[in-house]
Amino acid sequence: MIALVVLLAVGPKRMPQLMKAVGKGMRDLRKASTDLRKQSGLDDLMREDPLGVRELEREIRRPVAPQRSQKLTHEMRESEAPAEGVDLALARRRLEEKAPDEEPVTS
Repeated sequence: MIALVVLLAVGPKRMPQLMKAVGKGMRDLRKASTDLRKQSGLDDLMREDPLGVRELEREIRRPVAPQRSQKLTHEMRESEAPAEGVDLALARRRLEEKAPDEEPVTS
């Protein structure tokens, strides 16, 4: 689609010249970036890896050993998914934990 728009904008006679110019520009850009990396020593820094990025990446990608499955007791299941709902169970637990001199709020 882009090539068709460029062909219509430039015309078929000047299209080869344009493609040569784009190719030359890409080569020059690639050469300039290579020279800049050589002069700045960026490639050497990336090879040395002073911050330990590669080791961190290996650690992240390392497969994790599967954990043993644990059988849940009835109390554990009830605390994770109470029959009355998590919000009501939490509110009830907070009321039970209040100091005895405070009066519970009822609605």
